[in-house]
Amino acid sequence: MDRNKILIKEELKKSDVTKELKNFIDSKSFESKIEKIIKDRYKNDKELEDKIVDITKNVLTQLYKTLWIKRATWINNLDNKTN
Repeated sequence: MDRNKILIKEELKKSDVTKELKNFIDSKSFESKIEKIIKDRYKNDKELEDKIVDITKNVLTQLYKTLWIKRATWINNLDNKTN
């Protein structure tokens, strides 16, 4: 055996791996890497940008329709009072 290599014999449990993955995914470095990848991809991909615009438009349209249909529920709760 090479003198610079050390063999570690330790049992690795599924819970250990899960914990390490959760810690890594929750870390700021992982978040910044993902954010950078998305920004790079977004600014160079017209198809992705169009898809995001379509999704946003659909969500806002559905929100408006829902608020319009349910307006009797929320419009009565609006008051012109100072806080």
